[in-house]
Amino acid sequence: MDILLKSLASAGVTALILILAKISGPKLAGALGGIPIVFAISYVILTMQDKGLSREFLIGGIYGAVAGIVFSVLLILLNMYFVKTHWLNFAVAYLACFIFALSVVHLTTK
Repeated sequence: MDILLKSLASAGVTALILILAKISGPKLAGALGGIPIVFAISYVILTMQDKGLSREFLIGGIYGAVAGIVFSVLLILLNMYFVKTHWLNFAVAYLACFIFALSVVHLTTK
Protein backbone atom coordinates (compact mmCIF):
# COMPACT_ATOMS: atom_id res chain seq x y z
CA MET A 1 0.00 0.00 0.00
CA ASP A 2 2.90 2.32 0.73
CA ILE A 3 4.23 2.03 -2.83
CA LEU A 4 0.78 2.90 -4.20
CA LEU A 5 0.57 6.08 -2.11
CA LYS A 6 4.09 7.11 -3.12
CA SER A 7 3.28 6.48 -6.78
CA LEU A 8 0.12 8.57 -6.54
CA ALA A 9 2.03 11.37 -4.83
CA SER A 10 4.67 11.21 -7.56
CA ALA A 11 1.99 11.35 -10.24
CA GLY A 12 0.46 14.37 -8.52
CA VAL A 13 3.78 16.21 -8.39
CA THR A 14 4.45 15.35 -12.04
CA ALA A 15 1.00 16.65 -13.01
CA LEU A 16 1.65 19.86 -11.07
CA ILE A 17 4.97 20.37 -12.86
CA LEU A 18 3.27 19.83 -16.24
CA ILE A 19 0.55 22.33 -15.35
CA LEU A 20 3.20 24.86 -14.33
CA ALA A 21 4.99 24.23 -17.62
CA LYS A 22 1.77 25.03 -19.47
CA ILE A 23 1.22 28.22 -17.48
CA SER A 24 4.71 29.64 -17.02
CA GLY A 25 6.91 27.82 -19.51
CA PRO A 26 9.20 24.83 -19.67
CA LYS A 27 12.20 26.51 -18.01
CA LEU A 28 10.44 26.88 -14.66
CA ALA A 29 8.98 23.38 -14.92
CA GLY A 30 12.46 21.96 -15.59
CA ALA A 31 13.84 23.83 -12.61
CA LEU A 32 11.09 22.47 -10.37
CA GLY A 33 11.62 18.98 -11.75
CA GLY A 34 15.30 19.21 -10.81
CA ILE A 35 14.57 19.90 -7.14
CA PRO A 36 14.28 16.17 -6.22
CA ILE A 37 17.88 15.73 -7.40
CA VAL A 38 18.97 18.17 -4.69
CA PHE A 39 17.06 16.15 -2.10
CA ALA A 40 18.68 12.94 -3.36
CA ILE A 41 22.18 14.41 -3.14
CA SER A 42 21.45 15.79 0.33
CA TYR A 43 20.26 12.37 1.46
CA VAL A 44 23.42 10.71 0.13
CA ILE A 45 25.60 13.23 1.93
CA LEU A 46 23.68 12.66 5.18
CA THR A 47 24.10 8.89 4.94
CA MET A 48 27.76 8.84 3.92
CA GLN A 49 28.72 6.85 7.01
CA ASP A 50 26.67 3.96 5.62
CA LYS A 51 28.46 3.53 2.29
CA GLY A 52 26.27 0.65 1.12
CA LEU A 53 23.05 2.57 1.63
CA SER A 54 24.28 5.78 0.05
CA ARG A 55 25.68 3.92 -2.97
CA GLU A 56 22.40 2.05 -3.51
CA PHE A 57 20.41 5.26 -3.14
CA LEU A 58 22.62 7.07 -5.65
CA ILE A 59 22.32 4.21 -8.15
CA GLY A 60 18.54 4.25 -7.69
CA GLY A 61 18.57 7.99 -8.34
CA ILE A 62 20.45 7.42 -11.58
CA TYR A 63 17.90 4.79 -12.62
CA GLY A 64 15.13 7.25 -11.80
CA ALA A 65 16.78 9.97 -13.88
CA VAL A 66 17.07 7.61 -16.85
CA ALA A 67 13.43 6.55 -16.38
CA GLY A 68 12.46 10.24 -16.33
CA ILE A 69 14.22 10.76 -19.64
CA VAL A 70 12.41 7.72 -21.07
CA PHE A 71 9.14 9.21 -19.80
CA SER A 72 9.81 12.58 -21.45
CA VAL A 73 10.85 11.12 -24.79
CA LEU A 74 7.95 8.67 -24.86
CA LEU A 75 5.44 11.37 -23.93
CA ILE A 76 6.76 13.66 -26.68
CA LEU A 77 6.52 10.86 -29.23
CA LEU A 78 3.03 9.84 -28.14
CA ASN A 79 1.84 13.44 -28.26
CA MET A 80 3.28 13.84 -31.76
CA TYR A 81 1.36 10.85 -33.12
CA PHE A 82 -1.75 10.88 -30.92
CA VAL A 83 -2.55 14.55 -30.38
CA LYS A 84 -6.16 14.15 -29.25
CA THR A 85 -5.41 11.68 -26.44
CA HIS A 86 -2.89 13.68 -24.42
CA TRP A 87 -4.18 12.46 -21.00
CA LEU A 88 -4.07 8.87 -22.17
CA ASN A 89 -0.58 9.50 -23.56
CA PHE A 90 0.48 10.78 -20.14
CA ALA A 91 -0.88 7.69 -18.40
CA VAL A 92 0.81 5.34 -20.90
CA ALA A 93 4.14 7.17 -20.64
CA TYR A 94 3.97 7.23 -16.83
CA LEU A 95 3.18 3.53 -16.66
CA ALA A 96 5.99 2.73 -19.11
CA CYS A 97 8.40 4.88 -17.07
CA PHE A 98 7.43 3.08 -13.85
CA ILE A 99 7.77 -0.36 -15.48
CA PHE A 100 11.12 0.65 -16.99
CA ALA A 101 12.52 1.80 -13.62
CA LEU A 102 11.16 -1.27 -11.84
CA SER A 103 12.62 -3.57 -14.50
CA VAL A 104 16.06 -1.94 -14.38
CA VAL A 105 16.18 -2.23 -10.59
CA HIS A 106 14.99 -5.84 -10.72
CA LEU A 107 17.48 -6.81 -13.44
CA THR A 108 20.44 -5.20 -11.68
CA THR A 109 19.70 -6.50 -8.17
CA LYS A 110 21.91 -9.34 -7.05
